Amino acid sequence: MYEIYSSKADKIVYGGDYNPEQWPEEIWKEDMRLLKEAHIDIVTLNVFSWASLQPSEDMYDFSKLDKIMNMVRDNGLKVILATSTGAHPAWMARKYPDILRTEFNGMKRKFGGRHNSCPNSPTYRKYSVRLARKIAERYQDYDNIIAWHISNGYGGECYCENCEHAFREWLKAHYRGASSSRSASAP
Repeated sequence: MYEIYSSKADKIVYGGDYNPEQWPEEIWKEDMRLLKEAHIDIVTLNVFSWASLQPSEDMYDFSKLDKIMNMVRDNGLKVILATSTGAHPAWMARKYPDILRTEFNGMKRKFGGRHNSCPNSPTYRKYSVRLARKIAERYQDYDNIIAWHISNGYGGECYCENCEHAFREWLKAHYRGASSSRSASAP
């Protein structure tokens, strides 16, 4: 549970994560009743739905999220809408293994679990941005969205060649200026 303040809310809202896509739709009506009874007025949606939103490389399916978004709006709930990029789909890991993190010993991780995407993978960057854009475009007019959820925690390291290269580029950029300023100030 959390409390948050937004200029789109007229009070401090109270709620938490809600994952109705993970259970049968027949339960959702009772969920709405129980949320009202508990005085919940905000839910975070869509945190780990990437696989259902993008079942294949060129196909997107927002039908279930549309139902959920309309249901919570019709029930007066505010929404923190996630980009759903916390766990990539299985098809992506099979087709593009560069998306999987690499352990410090060089072992490529297997598919499954959250925070398993290499942050410097060109595949992850391409598809995560594309998904976030599609979600933003689709739900931009929902007046009950008060915040966007980018990630619910950063964690894990990746030691792949992409990350090694990115780190070296960062070091060059960061210390190139530092070394020239040190040498300029040396007697």
